[in-house]
Amino acid sequence: MNESYNKYVYEEDFRSDLRSFEYKEMIEKADNVVLASVAATGATGAIPIPFADAPLLIAEQVTMMVAINAIFGFNISKDTLKSLVTAAIGVSGATVIGKTIVANLLKLIPGVGSIAGGAISAATAGLITLALGKAYIWVCVAIKMGKLSEDDLTKKIGIETLKLAFKEQIKKNKK
Repeated sequence: MNESYNKYVYEEDFRSDLRSFEYKEMIEKADNVVLASVAATGATGAIPIPFADAPLLIAEQVTMMVAINAIFGFNISKDTLKSLVTAAIGVSGATVIGKTIVANLLKLIPGVGSIAGGAISAATAGLITLALGKAYIWVCVAIKMGKLSEDDLTKKIGIETLKLAFKEQIKKNKK
């Protein structure tokens, strides 16, 4: 009986270590997706045409989340992801919206205004994408661990979890 118990404990420890390794590998791959998306949205944000970048940024962020889903083995609709992006970004409040408006108004000024507006817009887009990507990875890990379900993403608990994680990432990235 003792030998059987030790074998069981060993197998459970092995499964736990294997899951931990799998999660770390998924997180690492997802982090790479986020970093590539930060570069892409930063470049999009720098476009000197006022207010032209918003639809492109959301599309790029949804694409990032689709790629993260693939890494974690989830199948979540693009419409759900678009709703999550909108909900998460909406929670970041007046600061991000204010920077976006100022940056886009600056883009209206030829030359220096376009450069300054583009730089602010690129930095803001990159920051939001980084925070959103990291928050979404956190949510995906919670789903993998059984703390949330894929269906929860369309419910209040999933949306609130993403919003909270996004807020935390925004605070963390501002430092």
